[in-house]
Amino acid sequence: MSSSGNRGWRQSIPWLGLALLAVAVLSIRLQISFDISAFFPQKAELAHEVLLEQFQNGPGSRILVVGISGAEHERLADFSYEMRTALDDSVLFSTVMNGEFAEDIDSPPEPVASYYLLMRDVEFSRASLQQAIDSRLQDLALGGGSAMLDLFARDPFLVTLDILERLTPAEMTGDMWFAKDGSAVLMLETRATAVDIAAQAAAVARVNEVFDSVAGSSELAMEITGAGAFGVELQEIIRAEAKKRSALASVALLIVLFIFYRRPRYLLFAALPIGMGFLVGLATVSLIFESIHGITLAFGFTLMGVAIDYPIHLFSHAECTAGKTAMQRIWPTMRLGALSTAIAYTALVFSGSDGLAQLGVFTAAGILVAVLVTRNWLPLLLDGNESSVPSEQPRSAAGLSYLPAMGVLILAALGVSSVSDGGLWDDRLTSLSPVPEERLIRDNVLRSAAGTLDMRYQIIVHDSSLESLLDKSEDIDVQLQAAADLGLLDNWQSVTQLLASLETQTRRQNAIPDDATLRAWLSDTLAESPFRRDAFEPFVANASNSRELAPLTADAIRATPLKSWLDSHLLRVRGQWVSMVSLSNPSADELAERVSTWGDGVMLMDLRQSSVDLMKDYRSGALTTVSLAGLLILFMLWYQRRHVQQVIWITLTVTSVLVATIMIIVLTHGQLTVIHLVALLLVLGLGLDYALFLSRTESDEERRATDKAVLACAVSTTLAFGLLAGSSIPVLKFLGLTVAAGSALSYGVTVMGSRLLSRPAS
Repeated sequence: MSSSGNRGWRQSIPWLGLALLAVAVLSIRLQISFDISAFFPQKAELAHEVLLEQFQNGPGSRILVVGISGAEHERLADFSYEMRTALDDSVLFSTVMNGEFAEDIDSPPEPVASYYLLMRDVEFSRASLQQAIDSRLQDLALGGGSAMLDLFARDPFLVTLDILERLTPAEMTGDMWFAKDGSAVLMLETRATAVDIAAQAAAVARVNEVFDSVAGSSELAMEITGAGAFGVELQEIIRAEAKKRSALASVALLIVLFIFYRRPRYLLFAALPIGMGFLVGLATVSLIFESIHGITLAFGFTLMGVAIDYPIHLFSHAECTAGKTAMQRIWPTMRLGALSTAIAYTALVFSGSDGLAQLGVFTAAGILVAVLVTRNWLPLLLDGNESSVPSEQPRSAAGLSYLPAMGVLILAALGVSSVSDGGLWDDRLTSLSPVPEERLIRDNVLRSAAGTLDMRYQIIVHDSSLESLLDKSEDIDVQLQAAADLGLLDNWQSVTQLLASLETQTRRQNAIPDDATLRAWLSDTLAESPFRRDAFEPFVANASNSRELAPLTADAIRATPLKSWLDSHLLRVRGQWVSMVSLSNPSADELAERVSTWGDGVMLMDLRQSSVDLMKDYRSGALTTVSLAGLLILFMLWYQRRHVQQVIWITLTVTSVLVATIMIIVLTHGQLTVIHLVALLLVLGLGLDYALFLSRTESDEERRATDKAVLACAVSTTLAFGLLAGSSIPVLKFLGLTVAAGSALSYGVTVMGSRLLSRPAS
C-alpha cells in the first residue's frame, strides 16, 4: 500500500473510535421491543389515550385465542377438554376457558373468595335464605359432586358464581366453543400484559407443549392468535426477515458494485459508511428511546439502499481524478441531497408515533454519519488509485427539459384521481399494524365463537378522585341494568363489579346478620331439609369474617390473580382516574342518547370511529411536519443553486415521481397509509439526489462519471428495496414496494428530463 494509503488508514482511527463508542452504547442501552402498537399515534385527547390503552392492556389484549381443527366435532371436543385441563394449573394464565363451566368453582380466586359478600348486594332474610337453599336442592337434583356441595356450603346465594360470570371476558354457557368453520376454541387470559413479549412467548410455548403432549395431536392443527401471540410471531419473523433480507441485499449490492467498478477494495470501502451509519443511527435511537422496536432494527438494512449512493458517487468521480479532488467537486451536491433527506426524516420525530419517530431518528442520524464518512474518510483510502485529472470544460445546464416530468405528473395525477374512489388515505388504526390482515381476520373469527364482549363500544368514566369515580360507576351500573332490562345491551363489565366504593362496602357489611341470627334462620330452614344442620357452617364463618374485613382496595386487588382484570378496567391518565366499561351487544345509537344524560365525565366511545378520528389527526400532523420540511428543503435548494430553471426542474421532477409513486401505491394497495408516507420520504431523497447530480454544471468526463454513478445508485436501491417488497411483514412490504418503484421512476424521469442538456462547443 502507498504511503498516502497508510496515512489514510492511520487517519481512520477517530472513525474506528466512533464505531467502538457506538458499540459500547448499544451494549449498555440496547433493548428491543416488539409491541405491535408502537407505530400507533401517541396519546392526544383523553379519549384517544384510553383508546390506545385498550389496544395495549384492554380486556381483549391479554387473551390468547387457540383454534384446533382437523377432526370431527366429538374428537375436537375431547381434545379441547384435555387441553383446558392441562393448562388450568399453569401459573402463566389467570383464566383458561373453552365454554364449559369450571370444575373448581369451590375455589374462587382472591379477593372473590374472601370479599364476595362485599361485592354484591345480598338480601339477608329468613325467606331469602329459605329460597336459596331450596334452589340449591333443585340444583343438586340435576347432578353435581362434592365440589358443588362445597360451593353451596360456603355460598348458598351463589354470589361467587355471579361475580365470576360477570368478570369472565367471554360468555360461559356450559357448551364448548366452536367457530363457524368447526374449529374448537379455547381462550386463555395471560397474567402478563401483551407488551411483555418474553412472558407471552413462554405462554405460547406452554400451549404448544400441551398440544403436543395430548394423544392424537399429530393429526390435528392448532393456531394461536391474539395480541400476545402476534407479538411473539412478529419477533420471530423480524429476526428471520432481518437476517434473510440483509444477506440478500448485501449480496445484491456487492454484485452491483463489482459489475460497475470491478475493484474488490471498493466493496470494503462501500461498507464503511453503511456500517458506521447503521451503528451510530442505532446508538442514537437507543440513547433517546427506552427501547428500539424490532421494525426499526429491521429497517436498518434498508439504509444500505440510501447510504450506498454516497460512496458510489465518489467511486465514479474518483475514476477520473484524485479522491479528495473528486469529493471537493461533488460535495456541495452530495451535501444538499443528504441534508434534504435527513431533514425530511427528522420531521417524523414530530409525527406523534414512537415507532415513526424512531425510524426518523435512525435514518436521519444514519444518513448524516454515512455522508460524513464518505466525505472525510473514504477519500483518504482512495488516494493513490486514480488516473489523471480531467480537463475543465464546463457545460451549461440551461437545456433541462420539463416535458418528461410534466407528462408523468399529469398522467399520474389523472391516474390517482380515477382509482382512489374510496378516498386516498386508509384511516384505520390497523393499517399501521405489522400483523398481516389475514391473521387479524382469523383472530376475529375465533373470538366470535366465544361471544367476547364488544370491544368497539366502551363507556368511559373519569374523575380526579378514585372514590368519586367508583360512586359514579355504581350509578352507571344501575343505569346499565335498566338499559339491559329494555334490551339495549346484553351485559357489561365495570370496575365496581369487583371493586365497590367504600360507602357501598360498608353498607353491605352492616347488612350481614350476626352469627346467632344466621344460625337461627338456618336452623328453621334446615329442620325439614335433607341437608345436615351444620351443612352451612362455612357460610356462617364467611359472613362473620366479612363483617370484620378491612375495605377492599385497588392496591389489594393488584396483589391477587385479578390484577390483570382490574388493570383492564381501571387506569390513571393525566392525573385522572378512568374506568372503562365493556359492553356486550349494545344498541349503540339508543344507548348513546341515554349515556349523554348521565352527567359530566361519562361518555360512550365508539372505538372504531375514535380510531379513525385519531388517525386523521395523526396523518394531518405528520403531513404538516413533512410539508414544513419540504419548504425548508426548497429553501436550501434555492440557496445553493440560485438558478431558477434548475430549481423549477428539480422540484417538478421530484414532484412528478412522488405523484407517480402514489399512483402505484393506490393501484397495488388501494389507499395510502402513514407507512407509505415514510417510504415516500425515501423516494423524495432518492429523486432529489438523482436530479441534483444530473442537473450539475460539469465537464463531459465528469458527466459520464455522474451518469454511471446515478445508474449504479438506481440499480442498487431498486434491488435492495425490491427484495424488501417480498417481506411478510406489511410495514416492511409497503416500504419495499414503494421505494423500489419510486427509485426506478426517479431514475427514468430524471434521465429523460436531463438528456436535453446542451453540450459544450467542440
